[in-house]
Amino acid sequence: MTRFTGILLICVTLFSCINSNDKKVKEAPITDGIRRYEVSLFNIDTTRFEKGIAEIYPQYTIFLGSSLPDENGMKQLRNFVTDPLIRKTFQYTMQVYPDVQWLNEGFNKAFSIYRKEMPGKEVPQVYTYISGFDIQMPVKYTDSALIIALDLYLGADFPDYREMGYPLYISNRLSKEYILADCFKEIGWANLPDAGTNTLLDAMIEQGKTIYFAEKMLPDEEKEHLLKYSLEQLNWVEANERNLWTFIIDNQLLYSTDAKSITMFMTDGPFTSGFSEESPSRTGHWIGWQIVKKYMENNDVTLEDLLKDSDSQKILQQSGYKPARV
Repeated sequence: MTRFTGILLICVTLFSCINSNDKKVKEAPITDGIRRYEVSLFNIDTTRFEKGIAEIYPQYTIFLGSSLPDENGMKQLRNFVTDPLIRKTFQYTMQVYPDVQWLNEGFNKAFSIYRKEMPGKEVPQVYTYISGFDIQMPVKYTDSALIIALDLYLGADFPDYREMGYPLYISNRLSKEYILADCFKEIGWANLPDAGTNTLLDAMIEQGKTIYFAEKMLPDEEKEHLLKYSLEQLNWVEANERNLWTFIIDNQLLYSTDAKSITMFMTDGPFTSGFSEESPSRTGHWIGWQIVKKYMENNDVTLEDLLKDSDSQKILQQSGYKPARV
């Protein structure tokens, strides 16, 4: 079995177990602290590997399944923890994250706001792990668990990011200062209605809601972390907000369902096509955030109601959004 086949199987196991173990995970409040699966897993003595897995199993059913792994599952886990690249990644992770008390403090502060803004919602148990560079999903969330792949937050200088061919616009934000914002955007996204994205406006409002949600949970967070922008990119969108909006309106893109138009403003990349190379990508996220903020300023709406509302046109109309000249 190849290294990455083993990693894939472990990730599949993780997803297959999330829902089946909701009840067990819900019994662990956030005050238990962050559970570090990677530390527990990689510190098992491989000469007594099966016994070691049995010892950590009660805390990590979210990863290990509704019952102890069978012989084949144990083999996959052993191959994973003894793989030289993965082992090296774990060791580097421990250098960057010898402890995560600062992160736990950030979560406790944010979740105290979460309880007030989202009454009745369960506070998830937070876990960290080594994902095998699952770049598409650095954060995974269900109602009962929030799972962070620390190997995707090792810093822009982590050499394996370059070796794996990650472009700079991605590797530059694979660092610890983005963790909290990424987590709460993921939680915000999970609370949106499953209405589907039809137009550019729909896509902008969806992303605007998730950023607004994260901002409410993390009131002291830097804007550039919420947006995954550099300071220079943030300055660019602030200075060019009116130009972006005018371009969208003049070209009749707001209600466009054309995939190319939506991609232009919503998809990740080095910059927004049609604008200068100094522009960031995902400028539609910025505009959506501004619309949502105006909507919340001008209307008596709870955060829960905002997330549930799938009427993007109503949100735009009642926002009174009109970017000013700079």
